[in-house]
Amino acid sequence: MAIIALSTGNLDAGAPDLGSPEMVLIYEAWPFRPDVGASETLESLTDLMQSYTEEQRIALRKAPRQNPRNTVRLDPAQFSQAKDFARRRAGTLVCVPIWWQGVRLVGNVAAADTEIPIDTTIGDWRVGGRLIVWQREDNYAVSLITAVEDDHVELLAPIGADFTAPTIVPLRIARPVEGFTISRARKLSVDITARFQVEDNIKLEGDAGYPQYQSIDVLTEPTARISDISENIVQAGEYQDSGFGIVPLERAREYVDWGQSIAFLEEGLPNVWRRYVWMHARNGRLKPFWLPSFNSDLKLMAPIGAADTDITVKRAALPAGYLGRHVMIELKNGTRYFRQIVAAARVGDTDQVTLNTSLGAAVSAAQILWFCYLSKVRLDSDAVTFSFIASGKDKPLVATVSVPVMEVPS
Repeated sequence: MAIIALSTGNLDAGAPDLGSPEMVLIYEAWPFRPDVGASETLESLTDLMQSYTEEQRIALRKAPRQNPRNTVRLDPAQFSQAKDFARRRAGTLVCVPIWWQGVRLVGNVAAADTEIPIDTTIGDWRVGGRLIVWQREDNYAVSLITAVEDDHVELLAPIGADFTAPTIVPLRIARPVEGFTISRARKLSVDITARFQVEDNIKLEGDAGYPQYQSIDVLTEPTARISDISENIVQAGEYQDSGFGIVPLERAREYVDWGQSIAFLEEGLPNVWRRYVWMHARNGRLKPFWLPSFNSDLKLMAPIGAADTDITVKRAALPAGYLGRHVMIELKNGTRYFRQIVAAARVGDTDQVTLNTSLGAAVSAAQILWFCYLSKVRLDSDAVTFSFIASGKDKPLVATVSVPVMEVPS
């Protein structure tokens, strides 16, 4: 049973105007929950302009495009229902549930209910948006959200059917831009894959809770080892080979290009949502952040006094190699200090580096967890994909995301 609610406002223009006589149809929902594979890609669009000494980045979209991709495994009866949907709705607008943001209710929903108690602080719940109350692919109801509070949402009209411990999922208006791909390799089941391009995209706001250095987020978690961590250091330029003798290099930038891949493995809806909001804030390649090396780059050779700016470290570079570098000193108790090296000199068998300001607290080598360099980086891709490796009705939500980053002049 699919119950479709109608609103009296122009849904695609924003919040519904309940005083308007205009009627807007809530599009038919793709009701099949992915149990084989699911992912979601955020696609920004950034214009990157690089000069010899710096780069400028301009965002060309107000919000990243949201592109969920779902694969469902269906029995013959379900396949017949899905194929009918695909034939009717291929290339048209539909409502697609954002399943990973769904909330499983402990209680029930009654037909007369116009209010549903859920935590709306985690997930994209919008006034003027849609939701689905889902029990099975053939037993669900779709409605319009007219109010969002921290602990509940309000609907335009009664939901119209009784549900036992259903899942409440936000809906987005989307188009199946690649149609529906069907695989019938198994005798008793069929896999159907669809990628949807969302049209009611917005830029999500929120704070991921990272510490700030120079008003920029500092990423404080080491990259997850879900794949090999690769780094690349190269001098951008043009090699002019005439075929005779030496091959000269025409440098394109005064600094080297350093990049690596970073990855995250997030467990549970709150952690996945936090990473999702943080990726929205990056807006593709637009907004930089500080990335610690999470390597013991510098080894403290003498205790640091509270007022000290000169620090003795084990030799790790030529004096010029320290200049201008930013560092993070993280203690084992979680305290972090972010500073810049403004001078360096060799003192005997050690090096003395000068920080721009003192730490304001005494620190010994035994207290230090990381004494490492900070690099100001940006994402090196406008597309970021969340892969949901373990999600479903009775499984914990687990998501992985891997993306390349590139250092920018600091």
